[in-house]
Amino acid sequence: MRLRVLVLGCALVLAGCSGFTPSGSSETVTPAPVPTDGLRYPPGVTDDGVVPSALASAHAGALSTDGYTLTSEQRVYDEDGDLERRTDHVRWVAANTSTYRGRFQQNASEYRAGWRTTRVDYWANRSIVATRYENQRGEVTLLRWPAENSDLLTDLTDQQRLEGELAAVEMRVARREADGDVVLVGSRPRDTDRLVTPLFARDVTNVSVRMRVRYDGTVVARRLSYDAALSGDRVHIVREVRVTDVGETAVERPDWVQNTTVTQRR
Repeated sequence: MRLRVLVLGCALVLAGCSGFTPSGSSETVTPAPVPTDGLRYPPGVTDDGVVPSALASAHAGALSTDGYTLTSEQRVYDEDGDLERRTDHVRWVAANTSTYRGRFQQNASEYRAGWRTTRVDYWANRSIVATRYENQRGEVTLLRWPAENSDLLTDLTDQQRLEGELAAVEMRVARREADGDVVLVGSRPRDTDRLVTPLFARDVTNVSVRMRVRYDGTVVARRLSYDAALSGDRVHIVREVRVTDVGETAVERPDWVQNTTVTQRR
């Protein structure tokens, strides 16, 4: 298998919304009356619920021409509430997706023997893809290769994960904020198999989803929490996602790209 595929694959496999509550905390949402002021809901949102594919598509479409920053944080807690694994992923996307870069980092305790850290940085435009991989020993590998469609990230807006979260539970409108944003909540199971979960996670229960959506369908903050079985133990998982700096994000080429080594296809 090509080394460059392994490195980029690590960034994707090793690959959570502070707009509501801190990670690990819980919150009870009291339904509010649906507003009748004539203001329209975002695409895919109605008084009767949410159409997952319509809202997810509107989210991706709204971000298709603007630059933006997408930050996700995922936390895995054991049955005692202790943090077992932390995964952070930041992605900066330029207008019209002409260029993007990202930083992915995972810290995990393995059998409580200490913390291990893996970090992957990546940068891409329409010409090249470059990666910087750092292993647990601090050793760095720098690679680049000519960009083709199969090498570029195809879900920069996180549309697929978003649609899965919307489909997992029955979503409803909780309230409309003063700025016009709509808050959606859901906890009644519908299709929890649609969730994108950590590798080997199974038996998902107690799913709770909360999102904040702009008028154009951009989901600017969301929080997913659930219980699952992982490596034989029951765990609690929280994933939070934020979209910020819409229309203001610029993507610069990192200095390390100039030191990358060209790899060839096999």
